Parts: sequence; C-alpha cells; structure tokens
Amino acid sequence: MTQVIDYIIGLGSYIFVPMIMIIIGIAMGLSIGKAIKAGVTVGIGLIGVSIVSTLTEESLSPVINIMVERLNLNLTAIDVGGGPAAAIGFGSALGGLLIIVILLVNLLMLALNLTNTMNIDIYNFWYFAITAGFVQILTGNSVLAIMAGVTHAILSLKVADVTAKRVQKVIGIEGIAIPHGFAAASAPLFMVLDKVYDHIPFLNGSKEEKESKKEQSKTMKFIGSIIGDPLYLGLILGAAFGLIAGYDFKGVMDITMKTAGIMVLFPTMVKMIVSGLIPISNQAKEFFSSKFKDRELYIGLDSAVTIGHPVTISVGMLMIPVFMIFAAILPGNTTLPLGEVPFAAFYVCFATIIHNGDRLRTIISSLIFIPIVLYISSWAAPLLTKMGEAQGLTLVQQGQEATTMALGNLFIYLPAKIAQAPVMAGILLAAISILAIVGGLYLEKKQKVKAGN
Repeated sequence: MTQVIDYIIGLGSYIFVPMIMIIIGIAMGLSIGKAIKAGVTVGIGLIGVSIVSTLTEESLSPVINIMVERLNLNLTAIDVGGGPAAAIGFGSALGGLLIIVILLVNLLMLALNLTNTMNIDIYNFWYFAITAGFVQILTGNSVLAIMAGVTHAILSLKVADVTAKRVQKVIGIEGIAIPHGFAAASAPLFMVLDKVYDHIPFLNGSKEEKESKKEQSKTMKFIGSIIGDPLYLGLILGAAFGLIAGYDFKGVMDITMKTAGIMVLFPTMVKMIVSGLIPISNQAKEFFSSKFKDRELYIGLDSAVTIGHPVTISVGMLMIPVFMIFAAILPGNTTLPLGEVPFAAFYVCFATIIHNGDRLRTIISSLIFIPIVLYISSWAAPLLTKMGEAQGLTLVQQGQEATTMALGNLFIYLPAKIAQAPVMAGILLAAISILAIVGGLYLEKKQKVKAGN
C-alpha cells in the first residue's frame, strides 16, 4: 500500500490532481468529455504555476543570496524549501500509513456531520506526516505520533469549514475550501487580528474613512493605482531587487521584466486552474444539494488556488526583503530564509482571504506573522534534520541544520508540544481535536445565523 501511495504521489500534482478531478467530476454526474476538459485544464494551470514558480526561484534566488551576504546572515538552520521537507514527510515510517488514516477520519467526520470538507489535497498531507514524525522523535511513541498527525488534519478541516465562505467570496469559486496544512494553520491568527483591526480607526473601514478616501488628491489616487496594479508594482519591485543586488543596467532590466512577468503570470495561471475547477465545483454543489439536502459540502484544495489574487501577489513580493531583515534582527532566530523566500505569497495568502482583500490589513498581519514563522521553523530545524538523517538524506553541510519556513506552522508546533506532556498527552491531543470540532461547528452556526439576518 505504501508503494502504491508513493507511486501516486510521485506522479506529480499536474498528473495526480487532474486524475482526481476527472474522477470526481464523473462520479458526481459531469459528462466524461466535460470532466476530462475540466481536469486537464486544472493540470495545465498547475503546469503554468510550476513554470512561473521556477522562473520566480531562478530570478529571485541570486538576489536573495546577495541579501544574505550583505546582511551577513550567519544562521545555522538552512531553509531548504518545502519540496525536500515533503519528501522527508512521505519517506517516514508513518507517512504512508497517515494518508490512509486521515482519509478514513475525514470520511468518518463527513458521515457524522462533523465536517463539510472532503480534503483531496493528498500531496500536502506531508504536513501531517511531518507533525507525526516530530512527535515520534520527541516521544518515541507511534500512537501519539499518529494522534498528533490526525489532530493537525482535524484542525485544518475545521478551519477549512469556517473559512470556506470567505475563500469562495474572495477567490470567486463556489463549493471549495482550503484545508492546506500551512495556510489553514495561519488562519486563526489572522481571524483574531481581523477582529482587532475592526476597533482601530484607520483600519476599520469606517464611513468617515471611506469618505476621506473619496476626497484624496489626484496624486494619491495615482500612487494607489500604481501600487494596486501588479504590472507596475512588479516593475518597481524588480528594479529595487536589481539595484539591491548591484546589477548592471542589463541585469536590472532583466530582473525588472521578470518580476513584472511573475506578478502578471501567476494570476493568469491560477485563472486557468479556476476555470477548470468551476464546472467541477458547480457539479459538486448540484450533487451534494441533491444527496445531502440539508448540508453544503466542499472540496478541499491546495492554497495555490488563492495565489492569483493581486493583493496576495503584491504583498508576497513586498515580504521578500522583510523575511531577510527579520531573520537578521530577531534575537534567537536561527533560520536562514532561502528556499521558500521566492514563494512568500503562499505565506500571506490566507491573510488576504481573512481580510477580504484589504491590502493594509494583509500587510500588517504579514509583518506580525513572519516572526512566528521564523521562530517555529528554527525550533523545527533539529527535528527535520533528524528525520532526514534517519532516511539517509543529508540536505545541508556539517555544522548546519535543515529546516524550511513551511514548518513555521502552529498546527505542527502545538500538537508536538502537547504530545510531550507527561501521562496526559493522548487525552490532551484528543481534547484539542474535540475542541476544534465543537468550536468549528459553533462558528459555522454563528455564520449561518448572521447570513440569515
């Protein structure tokens, strides 16, 4: 079974995801032709995202390396990127088993009306596997390790349920939710901050503020239009990156054009994914409505479908130098941001969702969130390094540790810490899962009442 799972995952998201989408489409009554077209369109979009991601990494990595040198970042925990971490997660003894366990838990929760999300984003189950792997190292207890991985999965499912309507509104696709192992873990913080912002005059979107915006000068409106346009913002940021790196004229223009291209191409590729998902999500909504007349069910997807939002792309680019600066100045941080820095948009995508596309709120929340990411990824470094070494993987030089900012994740950190509690660890992990389910159901009910009013 493990070999079968490894083979399927090894196909790559642009093969595996379309296959799943085609199967789902046909199972829910979509014609074979439409299901194939929709699934393949999603796959093409994923290929496009992969191509733009490669362009992003190749274009920005040299700039990031220069920033590392100029900031003299002699940090020992090297951010190797999410890919190697995923390989370590799935390569662990518990990785393959957890996929089956979590799918069964998801189906059981659906049957018992404890969740409305079916998580088909199986590739990103590696987050749950890493959580289990860390607990295995910390406690030596496989049962607690599996419980911790399942706890992470349940927390993600309940966040997906609670945020589904916001996701659908901001992204423009019905019938989906995001139980992604990292993005969902960032949502609770952003939700709390969103409530705080409601009580801050210049952030609460009051009537007076809206009136003042109408009276802004032409100059301010012009600046706002420039910053709000991905193309122009890409040109500005690209030029800044080139100048920071000390490139000559050709080098500056090269990085400028590529950054502008990234800013425009990412949303375009995500639109391909969205166009493929729409017929499947519409069919799923119709199917669920007929089979579960008193429920609304969602398909759980990767947070990549959110990346195309212009606020997410622009704020993500702005956060690239912020990651480097924070890494340099935060006391106790050991993480050297490298592999994940070009993909900073993935770290702020749920801030855009929770704040309904409000750029200023998204920027402030991102600035608060980045130190948390760096500190938790620093904590995770020795654990990931041990997991890798157990599989014969050496990702960094002697004297260094491997980490990735994708592990700067509260839903990994909290279960791992709770699992170390003496005697009560299993009970506490079960309690966290139960509280997540009960709390999620309460918030969903509250949302329905508010929508009804």
